[in-house]
Amino acid sequence: MSFSLTIVGVGGVGGVMAGPLLRKYGGQIHLVARGRRGEHLRRCGLTLHSDVYGEFTAECPSVVETPEALPVQDYILVCVKNGALPEVTEQIRAIADEHTLVVPVMNGVTAPEVMRRGAGKVAGSVIYTVSGAGEDHSITQKGKFTYLVLEDLGEKTTLLHSILTDAGIDCRLTGDIKTASWNKYVFNCAYNTMTAACSTDAGHLKEEPLRSDFAAILAEAKAVGCAAGAALKEDMAAKELHRLDKTTDSSTSSLSRDFDAKRAGEMEVFSGDLVRMAKDYGIGTPVMERYYEKLLAMAAEF
Repeated sequence: MSFSLTIVGVGGVGGVMAGPLLRKYGGQIHLVARGRRGEHLRRCGLTLHSDVYGEFTAECPSVVETPEALPVQDYILVCVKNGALPEVTEQIRAIADEHTLVVPVMNGVTAPEVMRRGAGKVAGSVIYTVSGAGEDHSITQKGKFTYLVLEDLGEKTTLLHSILTDAGIDCRLTGDIKTASWNKYVFNCAYNTMTAACSTDAGHLKEEPLRSDFAAILAEAKAVGCAAGAALKEDMAAKELHRLDKTTDSSTSSLSRDFDAKRAGEMEVFSGDLVRMAKDYGIGTPVMERYYEKLLAMAAEF
């Protein structure tokens, strides 16, 4: 199959997608990575330590500093932090036309709308993985699963689905990406926000009064999701609270780890975005607002 596919951002998510694709397709896969990471990928390739894909190093025939160095692409996977999204959306105009499928692969629920202000045809997605980039620029993926839920927009997404699955990536098409996105987002809003604001782990969230606050944020987030058009089940908040009960006590979140390292990370994705969307829909989120204000005060000290 002849195609060109670019991955913008080769961190934990971009790296775990890039590894199997590079191993299968080689020079058809282009990476956009800056600085030392880009230099390392060009010189040493991409090393993946994965419970799903195994241990291997894939050569990286095409690594560029910016998208403008590439020709127009068939597919672009955008795997950057949400804060970089407006800049990347502008950058990829040079490599996207009306035939290009652009897929933001990141946390939150707002990325597709941001990217639709740019070029190409945008398909939403939801990524489920536990992965990260090490100081040596290798990628580590932990756990028995990594899979991508991809919005079904017809022939172009069907072809991308085939490309990904042929590379060994578990990709699942859905006709309702909004619901799929909010199904992940609701829990992450409560979990990331509270573990960061309280500098704590899952075990302490199971204890009162934090447990009641967690349940309240779940209910607030679910209400916003329903207002946004997601078909969330009536018992969703209760099931997500039960999910917390099953989470290992010592587990932390990406946002809590960022705050421990004095970085604001994706605070706006998990907290600020929800507060702003709630106001747009006229929905009260008093508990989330309280925790968001605490996070803002903490981040101001970084």
